[in-house]
Amino acid sequence: MEAPSPRRIILVVEDNAEMRRSVASILELENYVVVQAENGQAALAILQRLTPDLILSDINMPRMSGIELYEALRQNPRWVVIPVIFLTAIDAPDEVRRGRLLGVEDYLTKPIDNADLLAVVNARLLRVAEVNIAQIGRAYLETVNVLANTIEGRDAYTHGHVERVATYARCLAEALGWAPEHLRVLEFGARLHDIGKIIVPDHILNKPDALTSAEWAAMRQHPVAGARILRAISHLQGAVPYVLYHHERWDGSGYPHSLRGKDIPIEGRLLAIADVYDALTTARPYRPARPPYEVLQYVQLNAGRQFDPHLAPVFLKAITSLGPRYLALPDAASQGTMPLSRQPSH
Repeated sequence: MEAPSPRRIILVVEDNAEMRRSVASILELENYVVVQAENGQAALAILQRLTPDLILSDINMPRMSGIELYEALRQNPRWVVIPVIFLTAIDAPDEVRRGRLLGVEDYLTKPIDNADLLAVVNARLLRVAEVNIAQIGRAYLETVNVLANTIEGRDAYTHGHVERVATYARCLAEALGWAPEHLRVLEFGARLHDIGKIIVPDHILNKPDALTSAEWAAMRQHPVAGARILRAISHLQGAVPYVLYHHERWDGSGYPHSLRGKDIPIEGRLLAIADVYDALTTARPYRPARPPYEVLQYVQLNAGRQFDPHLAPVFLKAITSLGPRYLALPDAASQGTMPLSRQPSH
């Protein structure tokens, strides 16, 4: 059975006992836990033993005003993130102005309307929750980046590959109209798609020429190994299809499961295009980089064989939004280089 969400704690700081109890009663009816303090000093004493989710404070109080309380909060790292809503008289514009200069965003004017009170409190707590979610998302992405860059650092020939593949994949997904929550998972999957290479020995990963059959068999294990790693991390399980299926091919000749057509999850079909595009437009020991316009032709010619025939034309259009260099004309240095007869062997 799912555990209930913890109740939010609100500290109400108000020297008028009748008003303080009235505000507390309204909030308690909305299932908030309310702690009361009659002035700023009493509030600071309470803060020594608990940290509320929000503080409602009168501005004009004896024994430490609301402004002084706010200044004290912002000097303590434990309390600096607690949101504060000021309660103020309608004839106190100077106090409001001073509070705004300090960074206070929300005010309620006395006499307090019940509906206004709940609307402002709920809105402020919602903003805090949204910021927390965004910060958690950034923390996850930073962790993923560190992990991905550590894995990528073992391969001397793929510097920047993870970042570029993530850019290309997101470009395609945005062109397909994917929702923001799907784009967030894509960021994780694209950056971690080669995490399974942690099991591949360095002498194989950095071999400067074609792999032997045995070495190639070892290399082909990295999608399964990567998926196994991510399945053990709850908040990264959504990224598993990117990791496991990005080497499958539309015609069934890919690996690790030789899936065909739409039996390949969309995440794998999308990432396959971005991954190959980057691999072919960057230099490897066994072949030079190909000009982008030529690799786009390769993607077009292999739609329905290597790549999803519905995603390939969308990618061809979407990639142009990243800048004119992706459609650059061939220069003299690129003439006579190796034809695009195969995927990169690594």
